[in-house]
Amino acid sequence: MRGITLPEVLIAMALGVGLTFSVATLHARIIHLAAESARTADAQDTLRIALALLEYELAHAGYWGLVTDASNIDGRRSDATPLVVNVAGDCGTGWAIDVEHPLQAWSHGWPLDCSPFDNLAPLSGSLVLRRADTRISAPEAGRLQLQSDPWSGRLTADGATAEAGADTRDLVARAYYISPRSTGDALRPSLRRKTLQRGPRVIDEEIVPGVAALEILLGIDTDPPGSPGHGVANAFVPPESASGKVVAARVRLRSDGPIGLAMERTVLLRNGPAP
Repeated sequence: MRGITLPEVLIAMALGVGLTFSVATLHARIIHLAAESARTADAQDTLRIALALLEYELAHAGYWGLVTDASNIDGRRSDATPLVVNVAGDCGTGWAIDVEHPLQAWSHGWPLDCSPFDNLAPLSGSLVLRRADTRISAPEAGRLQLQSDPWSGRLTADGATAEAGADTRDLVARAYYISPRSTGDALRPSLRRKTLQRGPRVIDEEIVPGVAALEILLGIDTDPPGSPGHGVANAFVPPESASGKVVAARVRLRSDGPIGLAMERTVLLRNGPAP
């Protein structure tokens, strides 16, 4: 009959404020966790996309169409009469036609003569891969191509018709690296590559932003031919320490996110050991 006292009102108000604050804190925490989960998922997707691309490139390194041995390709860089062609933006004299080196890697630094986009990210490696396209192409003037049959091949850029029994495939030469910035964000690193195009010319293109580091290890086979372990990597070592035949490569990518997410993949070289 006497109603609610002032102390009771104050206590009820304090309880209400406390409950409201708790609900607001929980809601903010849920939003924060949801945002973190979304960022993690995005970073995982970025690394998966980049690794899938590198896995495909590594698995096809050293593929030369109908001819299996790069030393049988006329016009290569080490040939007595290498193909004379001006490649705009080439990463060194004869870099694009150095087919006897389908895989080259460095743990750090940029040993090529072409300039990376806004320099190279610190402590990041670089990877060069060469091959012929898996698709047959029509001869095209101004594009570096490989015309091959089961016994030999020749590099060309003049659009000449292939001889009977030979097919024509575009030459693929690419150098992957990490730039400290991306095309649309100067503060975000990105996976990029130098790639051979028609012209012929080498251009720089962004693959995916959000990749902060590229680490490469090469799998070395030290077992002699005929032994049970021949053809299988005995150890994975930095590129500078690799000696002998390289039969696999292990690539590790690290995200630029605050969680420091990293993923790696080991790829067997399908087209024989790399020199």
